[in-house]
Formats: sequence, C-alpha cells, structure tokens
Amino acid sequence: MDPTALGPSEWSEISKLLINLWLVVLFVVIFATNMLLGHNFIPSLVASGDVPATLQRVRPVFYAFAIASFVAAMYFLVQVIDYAAVLRRIYESYWI
Repeated sequence: MDPTALGPSEWSEISKLLINLWLVVLFVVIFATNMLLGHNFIPSLVASGDVPATLQRVRPVFYAFAIASFVAAMYFLVQVIDYAAVLRRIYESYWI
C-alpha cells in the first residue's frame, strides 16, 4: 500500500487540519483553566480567607469563558473531522 503523491491542495488541507487540531488543544486548555479557576480555586481561596469574599462575583465570568472556549473547541473539532477527509485521498485504506 503506497500513498499517492501529495499535490498543493492536499498540503493545504493537511495544513488546515493541523492548525485546527492545535486550536482544539488550545481551547480545551483554556476551558480547563477557566473551570479550575472558577469552580475550584476561587471558592477554596474564599473559604480559607486568603482572598476577599467579593471575588465570588467573578466566578460567572470564568464560567462564561469556559463555555465559550468549549464551544470554540467543538467547532474546531468539527473542522478537523471535515479536513480529515484528505487522509482518504492519500491512503486508500488507512485502517490497516
């Protein structure tokens, strides 16, 4: 099973595939960071008295950023699945 030669259109789609894959990773990390800050760190720090209780009002902002970054990650994941069709043109049977 030999792969076919790659032309400019395949290289372009592979580039888009990799860029979108890295964007998925980036937005998942942003999602996780915002969830950790809003759901774990802030309540723990307020309960221990290390930060003032007024910081609790910032938690919904972290949740909003987490939801937005999760939606962005899912969008780019759909793009990755769409661009992954280029693999079928390069390798006829890649499940071996």
